[in-house]
Amino acid sequence: MTKKFIPQIFLGIFFIACTGRGYEPGLHLTLHEQKIFVQRIIRLAARTPESLGSGDRFDARYDSFYLDQASKHQMEAYFKNGKREYFMLSRPAPSLFEKRVAIGGYVVFNEQGGIDDYEELFRTWKMVPDTLKRRSSFLFEKMVKGESLKPWETVNSGGIEFIEFPDDRTYFDKASRTWKMR
Repeated sequence: MTKKFIPQIFLGIFFIACTGRGYEPGLHLTLHEQKIFVQRIIRLAARTPESLGSGDRFDARYDSFYLDQASKHQMEAYFKNGKREYFMLSRPAPSLFEKRVAIGGYVVFNEQGGIDDYEELFRTWKMVPDTLKRRSSFLFEKMVKGESLKPWETVNSGGIEFIEFPDDRTYFDKASRTWKMR
């Protein structure tokens, strides 16, 4: 009887080790809270409307655009450490087949609900959903632990696509809260 339980124990340990150590959003936030979280950061995480020009992405005239963008984003991972809330969102990517990209970063909200600090630490290449889930979850855990993501940037990843940005030409500018070219 003991021999039957030993494989089950190892299988349970393996499953727990592979589930992202509790980074599933549903472990921390209700579905409603996840939706609100995405809506609070969507103007930073989503692409900007082409008509934005020199306007402000927080202008009310873009509300419907950003609500539509929020509906296309899925919260894939979440972890809170002090005031810093780590997130990973995915969204559809242009492709002949279903592909998505993931964005990983963190946000710090102030007591009034505004954003004090925001940074996107990686954006993946577009991938089929199951590949994206595995690779982006791996990156998310590294990010939360404060480990370097440089080994998975394109120039260092040995031909395996993990991180598209940052790269040698593109970086995240914290002051403007956007990706920029060098």
